[in-house]
Amino acid sequence: MLGIFSLYLSSKLFTMKRLLLPLLLISFINIGRTQPAGLLNEVFNLKYLQVGDIYYTPNGENPNVAFYELPGSHVINADGIFNTLNAGANFDGTTITLHSYSITQHDCVEPNCYYENLYFYEVLKADNMQSKTLTYTYNHSNGFKYLTLVDADYNKAYFSTAPNEDPSPLLFQNWYLYKSDVDLGEPTFYTGPNPPQITINSDLSYTGVEDCSLIDGNLIFSEGDLGEEFILQSRNYNKDESNCTDGSPSYVLGELEWGLPLRSLVYQGNDGIDYFQYEYFPGFTYYFRNVLILSTPEHQINTLTIFPNPVEDKLCIKSNMVELDLISIMDINGRTVIFEEDENLKVVDVSGLKAGMYFIRVESASGNTVKKFIKN
Repeated sequence: MLGIFSLYLSSKLFTMKRLLLPLLLISFINIGRTQPAGLLNEVFNLKYLQVGDIYYTPNGENPNVAFYELPGSHVINADGIFNTLNAGANFDGTTITLHSYSITQHDCVEPNCYYENLYFYEVLKADNMQSKTLTYTYNHSNGFKYLTLVDADYNKAYFSTAPNEDPSPLLFQNWYLYKSDVDLGEPTFYTGPNPPQITINSDLSYTGVEDCSLIDGNLIFSEGDLGEEFILQSRNYNKDESNCTDGSPSYVLGELEWGLPLRSLVYQGNDGIDYFQYEYFPGFTYYFRNVLILSTPEHQINTLTIFPNPVEDKLCIKSNMVELDLISIMDINGRTVIFEEDENLKVVDVSGLKAGMYFIRVESASGNTVKKFIKN
């Protein structure tokens, strides 16, 4: 009797497995066809296109994309420079197939219309009006969402919900290089009446000069993952060897590659002088101010070390400055998050800061120094 019951139970279990297997497969298929919930009803701002070369979104423009759910289907809405693209959107795993396109036909007469053509006709739409399948990646961090669309030819559009903001008006003036800094090395100071200098205009065109070089071009402002960035969009570099003097430094933008992000910071110091700095490679930083330094007395060239870096709780300061007038810590947006006035201060409590990159500015009667550090 027990053997008959065991045989009956085994038969029932086998039947249940046969029924459950298709249901599980259907469940997995449905999961694969669903899109992340946070992807819908969200406007993603276009940050750059990669169509062979990388093309960053021009200043002042706001192309974007959004996906919306309709009964039984989805649609895509994309704004360009002057026109709008709409299409049906079918999600399947990590791909989106666009179909049934509609593109407005307004005459685009702005200088940046090339960017719309790249966006619409190279990335989002096929050569004809047939459907086009794009692979997508979606994630979110630091309060923003990120979306990337890639077609079969590896043309790419990169989006973020971070706004396309304008740079600080403080940036648009004449800047004089006064120091360059390399991690694990001594800083270099630039003095005299003709240090390398740059003028940045409100349209983000720039001109620069050193004693043997002239430079001009355009920058693109961007909000990077770690704060404000500038991208070198174009550059004309004229090196006049006949005017060079021995020991003249190479101009700071002269050897940079196009499309290279320059992580930057601009702020007004407590001394009433405006400061601008950028990092063109991790640990390689140039420091500017809006007034000339005609001389650098020996006592102004100070050695300052901060450790540990990265730091968890206590940031230690080691310096040959006898007294420290004040210490301020700024985030990557130039906001002061810690301010201390204590001539004997050698340790700063940074445990209350969020993880990320910061700048510490140490001021004394013998000079000012800015260093960057990472808070874990």
